[in-house]
Amino acid sequence: MKLYKRQHLRKMVKLNTLARLCEIQPSYLSKVIHEHVKPSQELAEKLAEKSNLLIGSTDYFEPADFIAARFKNNN
Repeated sequence: MKLYKRQHLRKMVKLNTLARLCEIQPSYLSKVIHEHVKPSQELAEKLAEKSNLLIGSTDYFEPADFIAARFKNNN
């Protein structure tokens, strides 16, 4: 996730709320945001959808934002 999007997410969204909405542990969400783990495509889509919902947008976050560049070519 790009630094500016990570900063916006942390500033605008309660990460515990996002984790709850996505039915994951806050610790796992932190690992995804900091690019320590690769989420499934389904989870990346859910994270983008719920993040946008929480900030009142429809397209600010995309599933690709939650998948680190180093993981994108290693399907």
